[in-house]
Amino acid sequence: MKPDTFQIPKTWDISEIKKFLLPTADGSTVVTPISEEYYYKLPEMKVYKSYPVRLLDIEANRKYIDSLKLLNPVDYFQDEPKNEDDLIRLGEEVFSAPLILFDYSDDFFKGLNDEIKAAEIPVSKNVFPYYTYVVDEKLKVKVGIFSCAMCHTRVMSNGQTIKGAQGTFPMDKRDGINAENRFKSISKENLKQFNEGMRKGRMSLQKAPWINHSSQLELDTINAARIIAYLKAIPPGVMIRHGSNFNQPANIPDLIGIKDRKYLDFTGLMMHRNVGDLMRYAAFNQTLDMLNSYNGFIPAGIDFKTLQEPGKARFVGTQKRYSEMQLFALGKYLYNLKPPTNPNKFPVELLKKGELVFKREGCVTCHTPPLYTNNKLTPVDGFTPPTSHYDSYDIFDISVETNPELALYTRRGTGYYKIPSLLGVWYRGPFGHSGNVATLEDWLDKRRLRDDYVPTGFKPAFAKSMAVKGHEFGLDITKEEKEALLAFLKTL
Repeated sequence: MKPDTFQIPKTWDISEIKKFLLPTADGSTVVTPISEEYYYKLPEMKVYKSYPVRLLDIEANRKYIDSLKLLNPVDYFQDEPKNEDDLIRLGEEVFSAPLILFDYSDDFFKGLNDEIKAAEIPVSKNVFPYYTYVVDEKLKVKVGIFSCAMCHTRVMSNGQTIKGAQGTFPMDKRDGINAENRFKSISKENLKQFNEGMRKGRMSLQKAPWINHSSQLELDTINAARIIAYLKAIPPGVMIRHGSNFNQPANIPDLIGIKDRKYLDFTGLMMHRNVGDLMRYAAFNQTLDMLNSYNGFIPAGIDFKTLQEPGKARFVGTQKRYSEMQLFALGKYLYNLKPPTNPNKFPVELLKKGELVFKREGCVTCHTPPLYTNNKLTPVDGFTPPTSHYDSYDIFDISVETNPELALYTRRGTGYYKIPSLLGVWYRGPFGHSGNVATLEDWLDKRRLRDDYVPTGFKPAFAKSMAVKGHEFGLDITKEEKEALLAFLKTL
């Protein structure tokens, strides 16, 4: 297959973007992305061959780094892919390609080992799978961070690494610990500047000025110490993603099976009709959505009002863009992700009983086989879908009464949560759109509905306990039925 036979969609097609973006929950805030002209003036990314970050002793690591310095740079997209398999292979390289590079040093390596211990970062068989080493010029090794793989790589308890799964890199916790270390050494003269810098950073990442809610109003005056506490409370698998907030972070989605999902993000922020939409989603979520205008508020803009020239915006991912071929290859790779082999084995009779409980409790209505999702949006409490939405979106018009704040009081809020697939729940966790419970057993524990419940997953920094309400299906069953239901779920 020759490259010119690939039918590559145009990524930044404004007419298509208008169709695939859901409106904000309040309905009055107009989201205006950057223009096609602005987008295509952004410099294109280079995707160079990368190498694993190995956790060796100091001497062995120095020899490893010296060996990398002797290698020639390999630009993966210097030549066009020749066929579909070639395209998928290159897509995996885009998945691992970092947005930020900095020069390797022994100080980085020592600091990395300190971070792993302090933030309890899961690592795999003496490899740190969330970063890479990159050779983009001979005799120099760089550290690459902020790739798709950084958030969507999962390390299991046995050391197995799953690409594309709900990730286990606790980025917020690590950032909180690093900020706390800097905070301790700040002089009184520089404390005000440090506080203001952190506050403005969080304003860019989280502020939605049209929303009158405590989580939004706090950003106007928040200080560094409070930000650090919020960051340190975020466990692996959860993230205070740009556009979410401290007390309603977003669970990191599992990308395996994404080809069959009709909506992207927990709030169904973007429709997914074809690979072109996935390409747009990837472009937006490498922080180009920070350049959106929300009724004139631009998160990465000068004073939140004015766009900088293309390539000069100050946030990760806003200075460059992937090429059309790179995004197309990434989409093809994600479409071809396969789940790991399921190790769970249960007696056939137990599984049959679990399936009966699954059907009897009404789970199949939302989690319909064979995808174990009906691929619809469910409105949250406090949101009434406009009549026009029923013509445009797939809506299951019943709320399951989970916490609505992520869907109502953030930039990612649409008034909906998408109904997730249960395929692969055996390797995922924590659960819930903000990862409040660590395991399936916890999710089916009725005690989570009580105000004195201590969440086993994400718990807000200043909360001693909290109820994890809603989605009460399967909570009023016997111990034996619960055992059977869990067995069934763990084999999906």
